[in-house]
Formats: sequence, structure tokens, C-alpha cells
Amino acid sequence: MANQSATTISFLKEAFTSFATYSNLQKQDVQRQALKWLQLHIETDLADTTIIPQFNQMWRGGAHSSNADSSPLYLENLPGSYKGNKTVSNHQEDALAFIQEKVPQELQDEFKKRWEAKAKVEVSNAEGALFKIDERETTVLQAEDPEGNGTAWFKVENNQTYYLLSSEEKGDYYYVVLCAEISPQNRNAWYVAQSDVKISNV
Repeated sequence: MANQSATTISFLKEAFTSFATYSNLQKQDVQRQALKWLQLHIETDLADTTIIPQFNQMWRGGAHSSNADSSPLYLENLPGSYKGNKTVSNHQEDALAFIQEKVPQELQDEFKKRWEAKAKVEVSNAEGALFKIDERETTVLQAEDPEGNGTAWFKVENNQTYYLLSSEEKGDYYYVVLCAEISPQNRNAWYVAQSDVKISNV
């Protein structure tokens, strides 16, 4: 693994290295949210459930480390502890190379989109906003849940902010694709009235 860490530039290594270059706290928040998203999807989407525990052990010093700390590590908290070129930390480099090997390219690409998010949507209506699904999906969802129970919309409170992968004007609405999934249905694509939100740069 050490040889691989020396020759392979891990997508997560690049992320941790670039994190320190941003003094903008909101930009750092975008990136922490991207890391949180990545860990969630590694843990829930991939068949190998040992990836994060193995990474944690390697990050702390490897299988032969005397560090007995077994508390969970969260990717969103690690950029600040990454030593990089400041000192020799082969175990961190090996951990990053391990993640590079285990995480499929599609998931890496999705992470990078979230890491580089440049816009946000904020609910500006004092009464909140309804994030609605595409009307073409309503029939399908109603068949699954005849009572509705918020399946076709999700109430978001005033001042709540989400980072955006994209946004597009659709009549009186914005069609927004959020960096994170929200609502009990874990969706990230919604229609929301333009009068209820404001979209701005991060």
C-alpha cells in the first residue's frame, strides 16, 4: 500500500490539501458537507461495510499502531489533522490511497461536484417554503402512498440553507438540485417557488 500511496494521487488527498487554501468559512462548510455526504454514501451504497472502519484504523497509525482509540472518525473533521507535506505521515497517505482504491469512480465524481459547489438556496419566506416534486412523479408516488403524508412536498423552515449542484428557472419556480438529500424520502431534486427563496453564490 505504501508504494501505491507514493504513486497515486487520491481524490481525498487532493480534497484535504485544497481545504487549507480556503479562508472563507462558508466555502469550508460546503466542503465539510461534501465529506459528510461521501462518508454516508460509502457506508450505505457500497457492499463492503468495512471500508470506513479500516480507513479509521489506518488513519490513526495502522494495524500495528499503539493508538488504541476506537472512537469513530468522521471525514468532515479530518482535513485539519491531515499533515500532508508538513511532516512524514505514511499511515495517513496509506489511508488516503486505500480510500482511492475502494471508492468507485462514479462516487468520486459525485463527491467532487459537491466539493466544488458554488451556489446556495436559502428559504427567505418567513412562513417557510414547500419543496415540491415533479408533477410527472406525483401519480407514481400517490399510488405508493395514497394518503400523501408529505410525499409530494417537503416543508422547509425560514432561513434554512442548502448548497446547490444546479438551479434552473421554471416559470414561477426554481428547479433545484441540492448537494444533499433531504426529506424522509431522501431526495435532492425539487421545485420551489421563486418568491419563497433566494439563490446566491457561496
